Amino acid sequence: MSLPPEKAAELKQIIHNHLVKMDIHGKIREVLAETLRSDKGKAQSSLSEKDLLLALQSRGIIDDVMKDLRFTQVGKHI
Repeated sequence: MSLPPEKAAELKQIIHNHLVKMDIHGKIREVLAETLRSDKGKAQSSLSEKDLLLALQSRGIIDDVMKDLRFTQVGKHI
């Protein structure tokens, strides 16, 4: 399914607004800070994107975003 550019931009804006409303950036910062603190005692290894995604998933952040991001017009053109 391909959306016209203006509809894709509209969809991106809806998702962005929802993520701002959920304060997803703040939640990610909190998880990142917690993960860095808990890894502080370990050898100087860098935190990978995979590590951060696993931390977000284990705290239920990803599931929360996906549950809250519902489209009421499923099957209709946006």
